[in-house]
Formats: sequence, C-alpha cells, structure tokens
Amino acid sequence: MNAFFSALSFLSILPGPMRRAFDARMVLYFPVVGLLLGGMLVAVDVIASWLFPPFLRAVVDVAFLAGITGALHLDGLADSADGLFSHRPRKEALAIMKDPRIGVMGAVTLVLCLALKIGALHGLSGPMTWLWLVTAPTLARSAQVIALTTMPDARGGAGMGAPLYASSKTPAFMGCALFLGLPFVFDVRIGVASVLVFAVVTTLVLIYFYRRIGGMTGDTFGALSELVETAILVAGAAFHHVSVSSGGFILGKAISP
Repeated sequence: MNAFFSALSFLSILPGPMRRAFDARMVLYFPVVGLLLGGMLVAVDVIASWLFPPFLRAVVDVAFLAGITGALHLDGLADSADGLFSHRPRKEALAIMKDPRIGVMGAVTLVLCLALKIGALHGLSGPMTWLWLVTAPTLARSAQVIALTTMPDARGGAGMGAPLYASSKTPAFMGCALFLGLPFVFDVRIGVASVLVFAVVTTLVLIYFYRRIGGMTGDTFGALSELVETAILVAGAAFHHVSVSSGGFILGKAISP
C-alpha cells in the first residue's frame, strides 16, 4: 500500500494514513488515484447541482478539480506553455519551463483550459453525466502512465521524477488497459468516444513533446493530464449535445404531419 499512498500524495492534496516516502512503484496507481478523484468529483457535482444553477455548478466542479490536486497539473500546463510556445531552442525552452513565474502564453493557456472545462461541465447533463466525470480524471492519469512508459526524460535524468521512468512497463500498461475499458462496462458509445479522444490527444501531445523538447518533464506531465482531462470533458459535452439534438430532430419528424 505504500506505493498507492505515495501516488495519492503525489497527485493530490489528500493525506495518507501516515507520511509516505517517494516510491517509484506509485506509477501503477496513477489511474487508481484518478478514479478516486473522479468519484469525488461526481459527489461534488451532485451536491453542487442541488445548491446552484448549472453554470455555478460547473465552476464549483472545476474549482474542486484544481483544489484537490493543489493546482499541480495546471501549474505544469502554464509552465509548459511558456516554454514550448516561446519559439526558443530546446535548452532555452526547458530553462523557461523551470522558471516559476508565469508568462503571457502560460496565462492564456491556463484561462482557455479553465474556460473549456467550465463550458464542458455546464453542457454536461443527463443520467450518464457521472460516467464522463469519472472517466476524465481516470484517463488523464492513465495518460501520464503511458508517457512514463513510452517517452524519454527530456532532462536526461536530472529532474525530480527521474526514478519514475524506471517503473516496470508491462504492469503499468496492463493497468491502463483495465481503466480504459471501464467506461465500456456502463455505456459502449461513451466508451468508444472517450477512448478515441484519449488515444488521439495523448498521441498527438506526446509526439509534439518529443519533437519539441525530446521527451517529458514534470511540467509536461501536468500539461498532458490537463489536456486529456479537458478534451474528454469537452467530448462529453459534445456527445450530450449531439445526442439531444439528434433525438429532438428525429422526434420532431416523427410527430410532424
């Protein structure tokens, strides 16, 4: 259980039963932590939907996601945007990403990400909303595992997360496959949509990171997680909108004279 509590404290502000040391095996539990956060998000969403109108409910959900992770991934997204979009050479881009100050590109990217999440959550409704809320954080952390097991360390082992690259790849991949199959248990269409979005976004982002800086850093792991999570929530809103629109159109044709 040490590895699980290491993952929990690494990816969230949730405390374990006691202080845990850094454990490289915690990579295996990243999707589990994502599933836990997704379950908590569903509970927050239900309570917020009782208390607030839809837009405010969406803001509360996004605030919860940011707060429960200590805004760690959002910080990584902003730092990554500052460095990667700086049009500087690889070494200079990596140096910019280590700077704790946020720049224009980081601020713009952060605002766009939060706006997309709020808009997506505002557009999500219906009985299967909970499945999208669980799936997004789970697959976002699964994307981190894929990155750790397929991508090199852009800093050549000099970063704090260097030990994580030594994690066993086979168990990590098997664990990811299990969680990727989770939404299919409840709704095949949502399973297909979420996994397709996950595969496309993860692949494109990792290719870009590799070509731009030669691999991953701690900041790009956060960026990847935020991008996958946001993309899945946006896909959920689009899925719901198209389903409702198509259903209304078909019903209208059926009852028209």
